[in-house]
Amino acid sequence: MISQRKNLDAADVLKFILSILIVATHTSLFEGYLTPLVRLAVPAFFMISGYFFFSKTNSCDTKAKQKAYLIKSTAHNLKLYFFWFILLLPLTLYIRQYHTMGIAGGFLHLVRDFLFGSTFQSSWYIIALITGFAIVLFLSDKISYSALILFGVICYIPSLLSSNYEFLLAYSESLYEIGESLSRVFLLPCRNFSVGILYIAIGKYLAEKNYEGKTKRYTVTFLLAFAALIAEYLALKFSGVKINNTDCYIALPFAAYYLCKVFLTLDINCKYAIILRKISTVSYCAHMAVFMVIGKIFKIFEIPDWQNILHFAVTLILTHILSLVLIKLTEYKVFRFLKYSH
Repeated sequence: MISQRKNLDAADVLKFILSILIVATHTSLFEGYLTPLVRLAVPAFFMISGYFFFSKTNSCDTKAKQKAYLIKSTAHNLKLYFFWFILLLPLTLYIRQYHTMGIAGGFLHLVRDFLFGSTFQSSWYIIALITGFAIVLFLSDKISYSALILFGVICYIPSLLSSNYEFLLAYSESLYEIGESLSRVFLLPCRNFSVGILYIAIGKYLAEKNYEGKTKRYTVTFLLAFAALIAEYLALKFSGVKINNTDCYIALPFAAYYLCKVFLTLDINCKYAIILRKISTVSYCAHMAVFMVIGKIFKIFEIPDWQNILHFAVTLILTHILSLVLIKLTEYKVFRFLKYSH
């Protein structure tokens, strides 16, 4: 029988692999026909985070304890957010230019990016987790699981329309104008809490099931879902429609869901699982900053980057070195505050 501990170890291993795919995504390592593969990373990352969160809340025997854990999780994620926000502030100001918008304008743009987008690059995921955990946990007591998934699907539709299916808005001038107006405030739904609600709700479902002895079945189902994702990607690619970003697909939640289920059936006992989880977190938060700095260095010294492989490799290696250094330094009392980095 696969223990809960081994399930958690498998989830940590998957999360570590996904963090590598996220770096690959942002360094454009797998452009073109491998896009469906790397696009699995973010939804599966959400689902595994939901799995961890609801594995814990499910073990709470009272609503008060669940609420206490939600507050604890929110505090942890906010500390994580502000650690990297402060550390990366010079780079964030260089990219976002808040200081050039005046005091009121800069503050309002900062608040908007904090709530509905990213301040430091890719930070939207952390706020999406905080918001998504609270919404899904609250709704879990109010509605059935089917209704919760339906709510998640409704929230996912704007994400599709701000991603691969944005071209559909062109068929309705009024919808296009509404979308444009909303995007000025709420930015891209495919990169804020709206897209995370469905993924987190699926993570909750994952935390409530037993997966022992179903590896082959789930592997076959995953391959079928992934084939559907590839087919959708190819249909969009050769349709000739203009696509601004490829974050969301109709088949993506299905493929990510079954990928997670495959890993949760594996009998994995990894003594470094917690370290891998910490590396995954640091890698996600830091990799875009490292990527940009390395890109500037490559440009200054005219270093060739064949098929983006070198850029990916250097970014990945440096973020993992940074992760291990931060993890090691937290063992010393004077550097204990660095625990907020992961």
